[in-house]
Amino acid sequence: MPTISSVRGFLDSTRRLITLSLLLSLLAGCATQPKTIPQTDWDSHQQSLQQLSQYQANGKLGYKGTQRFGANLLWRSAPQNDHLLLTNFLGKTLLKLDATPIRATLISHDGKTHQGTNASVLIQQLTDINLPVEQMRDWLIGLPTAADTYQLNSENRVAYLAKQIDNQLWQLDYNEYDYSVTPALPKRMVLTQGDVRITLVIYEWLINDNNRKLQ
Repeated sequence: MPTISSVRGFLDSTRRLITLSLLLSLLAGCATQPKTIPQTDWDSHQQSLQQLSQYQANGKLGYKGTQRFGANLLWRSAPQNDHLLLTNFLGKTLLKLDATPIRATLISHDGKTHQGTNASVLIQQLTDINLPVEQMRDWLIGLPTAADTYQLNSENRVAYLAKQIDNQLWQLDYNEYDYSVTPALPKRMVLTQGDVRITLVIYEWLINDNNRKLQ
């Protein structure tokens, strides 16, 4: 015949098993709960993007074309001025560009300074990197300025755009957005033109609405 102490031990063990089962069920439910992606109205989202007078994007760039390389990316945009810095994974400068609507200054990996009137042409002539700098200041934040065509995703943000530039068809796919900033900004993008494929991953956005000062 079971004793009172053995019955109590059995009941305590049973309660612990039930509690553990409920806890595991709760954790499993939390793990499988789908992410809620905020919806937006395109007109209001576009207006919010147009009001970003300055921003800084920190991330990585992967380039496949006549050459292949990966680099750390810093792109800082302000009214009438863009700053692009590419460094290797050891922190050494691969390319440093400062561009205005009328002048571009590029410092190459060997420390030499070059100047021109067109940032995209200057980069391609000196580094053989094909990149539409003038368009990217808006495209990088998901604003399809001057695009020949663009498409919205189910959340009414840009999913794809295309533009013919000097007989070259550039296409940009927006694969993921960062919803931790307002307005939501692109996080993963793939820019293509012919055999050129540029993968962009942005892991930090600093915008003019942030309390953090742009570097």
